[in-house]
Amino acid sequence: MISYKLIEHERFEDAPFVGALISAIDCNMNCKNCFNQWLKEEPIMHGLSLSIISQIKQNKFNKGVIFGGLEWSLQPDDLYNLAKLSIENDLEVIIYTGLYEYDFFKRVPKLKNISGFYVKFGQFKEELMVDDNIQYGVKLASSNQYIKKF
Repeated sequence: MISYKLIEHERFEDAPFVGALISAIDCNMNCKNCFNQWLKEEPIMHGLSLSIISQIKQNKFNKGVIFGGLEWSLQPDDLYNLAKLSIENDLEVIIYTGLYEYDFFKRVPKLKNISGFYVKFGQFKEELMVDDNIQYGVKLASSNQYIKKF
């Protein structure tokens, strides 16, 4: 069973593809003026990996999965299982994390065993907000954030 907060279909701005955003269940980053704070109050949902992937693929506009909203590295097994299954089902994947590369892969080392996904690294920092940090067609909120493809 995968635990998550919500699934939003047809997201255009969060990835280099149109995808379904799946929100993790918690975050401990405590970003000042976090724009996802409201997600912490949402109920926790549970679903089987295959059912979640099937739901995403039923929407013909979804070309991938966006792991975001809150911090997926706090759910390393859920993240790995769902990301791997997404890729196996020909869905693109981007993972949003407030961590930087070393710490992220320390928490989710199994992700190093698969390829074909993007990761957005770096915590939102209000004092570093910019309008021109665009990578892979995705506008990032602060200058310390970056995207890498693996």
